[in-house]
Amino acid sequence: MTRTRFVSATLLLLAAAACSSDHGGVTQPSAISPDLANVINDGFAQSAAGFGETNNSFVAGLDAFAPWMPPAFGVNADRFHRTSDFMGGGLSGDFAGAATFLTFGRGPFDGGPFAPIRANKDCTFSASTGRVTCPAQTIGGLTINRSYAYTDVNNKPQPALDTTTNTVNTRVTVTGSIFFRHGDTTTVNHASDQTVTGLAKGSTKRVISGTSGGTEDTKGTDAKGNKFTTARLIGDTTSGLTIPVQSGRGTYPTAGSVIRSMQVTATIGTQAPAVSKRREVVTYDGSATAKVTITHDGTTENCTLPLPRGRLSCS
Repeated sequence: MTRTRFVSATLLLLAAAACSSDHGGVTQPSAISPDLANVINDGFAQSAAGFGETNNSFVAGLDAFAPWMPPAFGVNADRFHRTSDFMGGGLSGDFAGAATFLTFGRGPFDGGPFAPIRANKDCTFSASTGRVTCPAQTIGGLTINRSYAYTDVNNKPQPALDTTTNTVNTRVTVTGSIFFRHGDTTTVNHASDQTVTGLAKGSTKRVISGTSGGTEDTKGTDAKGNKFTTARLIGDTTSGLTIPVQSGRGTYPTAGSVIRSMQVTATIGTQAPAVSKRREVVTYDGSATAKVTITHDGTTENCTLPLPRGRLSCS
């Protein structure tokens, strides 16, 4: 399978996950132990291992290539508070107005939300595909592949990012396994495809669309000697996210939406598998308050997010 087909197949799977309705689709066992309930709850606390290397709305870096496992000795350091937190470590700052443009009108080098990444000197441009492809990078057993497509305002492909670049498409895949000294093993398969436009000099807004998602599967033995398996399916879709360009100060999205979803499954010892699903829809309407709808195992809450840098509040 070619890399392009791999990315497309993976994103198709995760787009379906992100857009699922979550109408109580999964029921937990009627008798679930407190320990297993805590494990399931903690599955939403951070994003999947290595998922921070892709382009998505989850807080990058918090996964630290650490998978979700039953907590040692019953300690739940990452306890997830479902009524006050975004899952997966939170909502990335670019989606909440945390980034600031440096100087108005200078194009992709303004910084600000969704500022593009310049491909390094080891990456190569293909005139036939219009993409810049970088050598694979391996970290902790995971292989990361990245490629970029840079185009100007006339959609002409460019071999490198420069001040005339208007659109950047970034594709990332993260695959492989992490092996731990006690015999635990985690296998991941992630991908993202994101496009940012409005980067050229004089642009008054940036528009972002993209899809990302992946799977994380772990098996091993917990601190009490019980065999366990955990699995996470994570999806993220950004549609028409529009951010005004404002000189030297923060700005936040005024249009578009983000759909975030996660399904967590855990089995410990001889207990029946427990499953939970969560879906978060963030909608921007031009006001200083984003609307957030959260559906967790069939129960829906209507919440708000003050912009910029506000804290989620649910009624």
